[in-house]
Amino acid sequence: MQRSLVALGLLASGCGSHCKEVASARDALANRALAPDRGHDVRVTVPFERANTLFAESLAAQPLTMALEAPSLGPIEITIPEIAATVRQVVLLPAEVGKIRFSISVEVRDIAAEIAMLNVVAEVAPRLEKADGVTTLVIGFGPENLVSVQPELAPEATTTLDGAISRWVPEKLKGKVPRLVLDAARSKLGSHLTGRAYEALRETLIKRLGEMTRMTLKLPEVPVAKVDIRSTQTLLVVEILTDLPVRRGLAPSKDDAADVGVVLTGSAVAELANWAIDHGIAPQWYTRGITPSPSGEFRPRFDYLAEDRGHPFKVYAFQERGGCSYFKVGVRANVGITGDKLEVIALDRALEASAANAIIEAAAWTKFFLTGSIDRSKTIVARTQLTVGGRTLQTQVVGAALVDDELQFQLRFAPGPAAAVAPSANLRVQPRHERRERHAMIAEPRRERRLVQDPAR
Repeated sequence: MQRSLVALGLLASGCGSHCKEVASARDALANRALAPDRGHDVRVTVPFERANTLFAESLAAQPLTMALEAPSLGPIEITIPEIAATVRQVVLLPAEVGKIRFSISVEVRDIAAEIAMLNVVAEVAPRLEKADGVTTLVIGFGPENLVSVQPELAPEATTTLDGAISRWVPEKLKGKVPRLVLDAARSKLGSHLTGRAYEALRETLIKRLGEMTRMTLKLPEVPVAKVDIRSTQTLLVVEILTDLPVRRGLAPSKDDAADVGVVLTGSAVAELANWAIDHGIAPQWYTRGITPSPSGEFRPRFDYLAEDRGHPFKVYAFQERGGCSYFKVGVRANVGITGDKLEVIALDRALEASAANAIIEAAAWTKFFLTGSIDRSKTIVARTQLTVGGRTLQTQVVGAALVDDELQFQLRFAPGPAAAVAPSANLRVQPRHERRERHAMIAEPRRERRLVQDPAR
């Protein structure tokens, strides 16, 4: 009898020891040291070239054209044909931190040839919208945030304006009008295009263009604490700081990406997995057979130690019901995409700590949860979404790699259905089939207007 009591006492003492060891390991993980001022945890890059291609496709499908009021060019009598403005190009350009620039080219021409090209710059501060846990970056321009008070005429405008004046001078006066008068007419025409005509364009054509090119970037669904926006010569860069207990932030960006991409630190990947478990997005409990179950005994946790070059990923399993046990496995992994399938390979693993009997297979658990945490990151990244002018692009993850403690994803945005643009007053959205007809660029039926300027004025 006495021996039985001693045995039970030793067993109880052992269980108590195990429980203290498990609690200590769990507390150490929960209270791990974090890097102060770590920087950012997630980075999204969008090459300007990708966005500019989408703008060009939208304008090719639905050209924007508007008839313009003809100016008075006296004192000579000039017959001015109908003139119209058509948006030829809009592209993104780099700007100061927190802002983006749009460069807009608008061609003004008559039925015969170009009159002038107007260059307008719109600079905007993208804004963030948050709703239902989703953060969206909105980039767009309108009449209220155009940088240019007056648009600039393209360098070749002097030649094209002279050509227009020469075409419009009546046949009977050709070669007889003094150069000084022709230069004055050219100056009046240029001033009209950058003045009254531009004001009409700004309130109609350019406003509609802003709607057509308005971009929204739905950011990865992570707990966002702060978002910073900048641009390089070729990229829009969006960097996110989460409110997760991430050990180390991203390294400085090389800013040489050629594709749309999302990068997360290894520590952010681990903490996103923990966050998903804590918030019930991922199963919180598992049986010893790695089956999710509310009545399971085991709870997984993750960590990432960049300093441990051999095994930076850490996978824990804590038994919190029906006994006291845990294990910790360190892993060095490789990640890739084959087709649509994410492949996670454990190149090396090591059982780094354990308490109590090995009641579960550590290798199987490690593979299961390591793959699950990285696959969850892929799912989060795949929800990144780009919309241009109401046209939502389909996101596909086409590449993945672990490089220098960062999980890097490459995205492809496949075009979705084009959104229709409703014309407004005095503005024509030109159907595709009409683009072959040069006269179709005029928003109203062509007519001639004879303008006579009083020489006394």
